[in-house]
Amino acid sequence: MKKSVIILIAVIYVAAIAVVSFFGLKPDSRVEKVYVDSVKITNTEGIQYKENGDKYVVIRPDENGELKYKIEYEVGPDNATDKTVSFTYDTSVTYVSVDEETGVVTFDMDAMTRNSGAIIITITSTDGLKVSDSIEIKARKQ
Repeated sequence: MKKSVIILIAVIYVAAIAVVSFFGLKPDSRVEKVYVDSVKITNTEGIQYKENGDKYVVIRPDENGELKYKIEYEVGPDNATDKTVSFTYDTSVTYVSVDEETGVVTFDMDAMTRNSGAIIITITSTDGLKVSDSIEIKARKQ
């Protein structure tokens, strides 16, 4: 009886070694998702604040006669798994376009019916937590 138990343990031990050798020890392939906890517009030049703390900037035509504003922003933390963002604004305002790749907001002066126009742009993380920051851009033709 004792001999058969020892042989059984030896067979199980050898089988375990063979299984581990064949399949290997694989590390845990699950990656813990790190969510975005902040989206912050980092432009400082020309930024003003309303009484309620909302940011805005007033732009005028550049040297080429164009009304453009580049929104610069940071997404944190640095090790966030998915740092992509979306730009949200009132798309019924037809004289404004937003390049989501570069963050450049362009006002079409010919399409503006008045000497000024404004749009609020919200940058929102797309990883599920929907962290955001907003800025109002006011454009003046002169």
